[in-house]
Amino acid sequence: MGSPRGDRVILSDVDIKTALKEGNLIIKPPPGEEQIDSTTVDLRIGEPFYRWNPGLVNQRGVRVSVDIDTSDFHALANSYLQEIKNRSGKYVIEPEIFYLASTYEKIGLPTRSKLAARVEGKSSLARLGLVIHMTAPTIHCGYGPGIITLEIYNYGPFSIAVTPGVSRICQLIVECVTTEPTTERRGRKFQRQTSPKGQRHDFKSYKK
Repeated sequence: MGSPRGDRVILSDVDIKTALKEGNLIIKPPPGEEQIDSTTVDLRIGEPFYRWNPGLVNQRGVRVSVDIDTSDFHALANSYLQEIKNRSGKYVIEPEIFYLASTYEKIGLPTRSKLAARVEGKSSLARLGLVIHMTAPTIHCGYGPGIITLEIYNYGPFSIAVTPGVSRICQLIVECVTTEPTTERRGRKFQRQTSPKGQRHDFKSYKK
């Protein structure tokens, strides 16, 4: 599956199934046949949902600013993120509101696999104006296993209801890396995350 010229190589459904069987691609729980397309795997929406608390961020006379070089995201999230409660088993994504959510599935890309991935939206949802990641689709080789955080914004006019563990919110595209990376991702701030707030478990490395 590698490419000596360094061209981007996207895994087909056959390659995806082989990678899953051999443990080079980890998806928990494993995807059903209906989730695997010719070059993608559909991922479902997880829970909980968060939004930046407007009552805290937009206080009269108070301006909250973030320095991207020095700010601690975990501290910021714990201070300003507000958990959204679902309505009868569903979450409603309202127009013109930014949400942090996650995939239902956990994804793992062992370093030895020489695989990386990215998440992209689904065309049916894009037509409604729903964006599922703002600028961060990349899943690095060596990541996980952990959820994938989704930066969701509804640009459309409709309220959109989604069901955790059921609604297919995005698609995973898996790509080959030309050589095995030498930089270990253990200890990175969002490695093996279990929440959109960046919380994580300390799983043992599975490089070998």
